[in-house]
Amino acid sequence: MGKGRKPKPTAILKAQGTFDASRHKNRLEADGIPTAPTIQSAEETFGWLVKKLDDLGVVAEVDGMALQMLADAWEDYQVHRNVIKEHGPTYATTTAQGDTMWRPRPEVSMMNASWTKIEKMMVQFGLTASSRAKIETQEKIETLDDLIE
Repeated sequence: MGKGRKPKPTAILKAQGTFDASRHKNRLEADGIPTAPTIQSAEETFGWLVKKLDDLGVVAEVDGMALQMLADAWEDYQVHRNVIKEHGPTYATTTAQGDTMWRPRPEVSMMNASWTKIEKMMVQFGLTASSRAKIETQEKIETLDDLIE
């Protein structure tokens, strides 16, 4: 699929009354009500992601490295976010003239960089509503051998 408008999530189409099952019969459906994630370590995140993506049938053995990168970026995001929550987004420093100057905390830009990585990876795995709308269900790929057969 080329560039263009992002597809609308199924839930929005249904709410608008424009969902046509015959046009979207193989569209990946995710269910359940989201809850705020409480996981922070990369190991916990990796396990959580594998479980959720396996439940949706969209993860394979070959995704391990990419999922680890996503889990690491999530852990980095959480670490930087916690510093900002504890100390605030800025800090005071004294200029050469003796004045107080407020500067952004370095963790703000590091948190934003982590978020950018997370956002890109989430789209790759269908972890956003609009990216999930692009995924059509098919048979599950478990190993590299499944791609060859």
